[in-house]
Amino acid sequence: MALNILKTAKSIAKFVNNNKNTSIALIPTMGALHEGHAKLIKKAKKECSVVIVSIFLNPLQFTKVEDIEKYPQNIDEDKKMLIELGADILFMPSVEDMIPDDYGTYINMDNIYSKSYGITRPLYYKGVVTITAKLFNIISPTHVYFTEHDYQKVFIIGKMIKDLNYNIALKTIPIVRDDNMLALSSTNALLSEREKEEAVIIYELLKEAREEFKKASRKSSYLMDIIKNNLRPHKMLKLEYIDIVDKDSLISVETATKNSIILISCYCGSTRLLDNMPLK
Repeated sequence: MALNILKTAKSIAKFVNNNKNTSIALIPTMGALHEGHAKLIKKAKKECSVVIVSIFLNPLQFTKVEDIEKYPQNIDEDKKMLIELGADILFMPSVEDMIPDDYGTYINMDNIYSKSYGITRPLYYKGVVTITAKLFNIISPTHVYFTEHDYQKVFIIGKMIKDLNYNIALKTIPIVRDDNMLALSSTNALLSEREKEEAVIIYELLKEAREEFKKASRKSSYLMDIIKNNLRPHKMLKLEYIDIVDKDSLISVETATKNSIILISCYCGSTRLLDNMPLK
């Protein structure tokens, strides 16, 4: 099947209706596709009959107009990647179709995510889960695919799937990293070469904290201080938040265990970088 580009909820709903009793994979994106997306598509093709990739630059995820305006977009390169990888459908709905002027229904999950991230980005996950739910309702996928780059997003969407009784299998792959171990993200395209070099320290410090944990250091505040203190000399990086939480609940823990994960967000220049590292 050649890549089919659909741009309205009605058109993709018609396609799905014509493909009943078929396993359908959904890979939701905001565009600027990279190797992480490529690996998701490859996994989805092995497991499902139809692979749908959505590209929707979701304004509900942004608190500032300038943030969404500078988000990297290269639809021609995205289409080329999807054709090469054999994706079946590219779904590109308009803002008017997804969020019309009279739109007023949102999904709140404020009590789920890590408090530190909720304080810094209070509207982000509300926007994520609302649009994800709309995609689920429009497409009715049997499987949905994410990398674990934004661990909290994956956790929250999993909770939404369970709470709202969606019959959808949530599939994930570990963080996909660049050669220098920087976690791949579409917004990495906004980094200068110097900023990319500086950003590598995030992974190195996460790894250092995990090594300390393996040496029997269990106090979360101590492990986080290792990262905070060693970030200070790196003036291009500004810590937004750091937390150690239980992987199965996202609740912050004072004593780290093998079921804990370190969550971190830093600004490198004006670009937000997310990363995480399980302590197991």
